[in-house]
Amino acid sequence: MKLLEIRQLEAYLEEKKILSDVNLEIFPAKIHCLMGPNGSGKSTLAQVLMGHPAYRQTKGKLLFMGHDLAGREADERARLGLFLAFQNPVSVPGVNVANLLRMAVRVKSNGQKKGKYNPALTLSSLNEEIFAVSRKLDMPREFLKRSLNEEFSGGEKKKLEMLQALVLAPKLAVFDEIDTGLDVDALKIVAEGINRLKKIGSGILLITHYQRITKYARPDYVHILSNGRIAASGGMELAEHVEKDGYRKWIGNS
Repeated sequence: MKLLEIRQLEAYLEEKKILSDVNLEIFPAKIHCLMGPNGSGKSTLAQVLMGHPAYRQTKGKLLFMGHDLAGREADERARLGLFLAFQNPVSVPGVNVANLLRMAVRVKSNGQKKGKYNPALTLSSLNEEIFAVSRKLDMPREFLKRSLNEEFSGGEKKKLEMLQALVLAPKLAVFDEIDTGLDVDALKIVAEGINRLKKIGSGILLITHYQRITKYARPDYVHILSNGRIAASGGMELAEHVEKDGYRKWIGNS
């Protein structure tokens, strides 16, 4: 069963075409690793999937669990089960981390089909769930009392993105360079979070430049994006080729 189907996608940022004829299929409980050189369109693809208003889908189809995403706002896509962990998470002063997570879980629960939402879910039980996930990520409880990403280090922000993903358990989680700026201990913790999402059935689109995170969150599929197109798809051998020889094979040939 296909979770996400991208057909002949073309997208612009202002007047510049970034993506051209992108075709890609994402499956549940599978890790898809999207690699490519700087400027190849990886982050643009993530933003288009989430419905960022600055990016225009001009051609093609984005089908998520059979739903055409065209014209849907970002919040509607999130309610369908899409999640994007940002490459550069922004600070939101005054928005408490724990309060944001509690609100997001309740909005998600209220949006589920009748009969699935448990109104008996108490504040204390929800808090315990959030605390349990934060412990697995080696995040102090006091972090949850702070404003979203305010005065967090780069690595702490990436852990916080993973915390949100694990608490929300989306159908499809897109991680845009979540490995950037992480030391090896934090990298292993974040990779384990990706593996946990896979175990519960989430599809994963892992966007990265480098192979190092794939040593801990081993992808089922690897895709190379170059010049706005999928230039190659395969397994770990593609990531290993990039590690050894870079992207020269695909630059200018996609």
